[in-house]
Amino acid sequence: MNIAGQVKLMTPDQLATVHERACRLLTEKGIVFETDAACEIFKKNGCKVEGNTVYITQDVVDKCVSQIPKSFIMDAPNPDRAVTIGEGIAIHPAGGEVTIQDYKGARREPTLNDFANLQKLYQALENVNIAGYEPISAVDAPEDTRALWYAYHSFRNSDKPLLSPMSMETIQKKEEFFDLFNIYFGKEYVDNHYLTWHTVCPNSPLFWSEFGCEGIQVYAEHNQPICIVSAPMSGITSPVFLLSTLILTMAESLAGMCLAQFVKPGIPVIMSASLTYGYLRSASWECSSPDTSLMLAASIQMCKDFYKIPSRAQTGVTSSKANDYQAGMETMQSFLFSALAGVNITSQSVSSLSNLMTVSLEKTILDDELISRVRWMIDGWKFNEEQMGWDDLMNCTPSSDFLTNDSTLEHFRDYWAPTVSDWTSSDEWEENGKKDAEERAHEQVVKILEEAPESILDPETDKAMYDYIKKLERG
Repeated sequence: MNIAGQVKLMTPDQLATVHERACRLLTEKGIVFETDAACEIFKKNGCKVEGNTVYITQDVVDKCVSQIPKSFIMDAPNPDRAVTIGEGIAIHPAGGEVTIQDYKGARREPTLNDFANLQKLYQALENVNIAGYEPISAVDAPEDTRALWYAYHSFRNSDKPLLSPMSMETIQKKEEFFDLFNIYFGKEYVDNHYLTWHTVCPNSPLFWSEFGCEGIQVYAEHNQPICIVSAPMSGITSPVFLLSTLILTMAESLAGMCLAQFVKPGIPVIMSASLTYGYLRSASWECSSPDTSLMLAASIQMCKDFYKIPSRAQTGVTSSKANDYQAGMETMQSFLFSALAGVNITSQSVSSLSNLMTVSLEKTILDDELISRVRWMIDGWKFNEEQMGWDDLMNCTPSSDFLTNDSTLEHFRDYWAPTVSDWTSSDEWEENGKKDAEERAHEQVVKILEEAPESILDPETDKAMYDYIKKLERG
């Protein structure tokens, strides 16, 4: 029996109370949308608008939420890599990290080559379902075409679904990004399939910037899903209380959902649990705090049990600066708790260190195994006659063993096995050089990068994308 969704922090009545309070915020206090275009859309759909403050009633919210699909298929350059969002757990890369850490622990500014290497790892790892996005900010990528180079290197190195990078500040840059997808898939195919999504973030508390407003509008118009990442920090950009922070993130997310549904009714919208605990003893915020995990689980429960829509979480994360015990402890705590809560999509769950500020190629490998462990446990076990092994039990000789039983020889490979952890004896481990987990992960990084092709794109498409970006740079 699959045990995802077994962790529940709130009763059904408490879920309804959180929703009612979030809607009261939107009705009585309102929420600011920076663009006049967004305000006009709300006005045309019957919402009260004063200046740039929009007031949204619960009836409007409930109608908009009811239009959002419970699940949808995210297509990929390779059709066999398509992912159903809203069923099981899908993993996509880190996003927004500003430094990269090498195997020896040195941090530096990342490059486009680092970006490409991360995509090669994501392509090779079984537990990473979605690639692309923006796991690092490459310092050698031209500012005006940065997002296009990210997309180009994503297409060259992965045939999994590709998320849109965040470096698209204007409508024009978003349209140029879609031009690359049109080159690869053809415009008609892009218009009729879900191929990417845009991550948009309100500014807590209760403010949707021009970037967020335009992101929702452009992607909904292109028939592509919207991922809403409300990320209030308790005691910093939200009240100090965890429950109050949850109410705020629900209000901000619901407002963005309404805008998306007004632009294109029925467009998929993903609500992301990205709220975090403000650790005011050191004037910081902590993505890996147990209090953050509680808020994430509550947000996931709102999506899963109350709104019946796909849930995303910024989970499987750590504040550790190294691939050490702390990193493993915090990453597992964060990811496992979200998985037990029933999360459908996760971000930051591979590669990320230092409170979402750094990526590590070695941690990418380590996290892939961690995710496989959790997925295995979440799937539960089989409960049937065969698994009871009744004949083996009844026919055994007391104080004997089962090593040569037919069932043992037939089924011993059925169970989970590590990909980077060491399960050899102490003597074997010493004979093999006493390598720790990070060293073994580094060896896998080197092997994957050495064996990865320069590009998986056909030469004609590769050239068309490259030439398009260069043309834009020439003006």
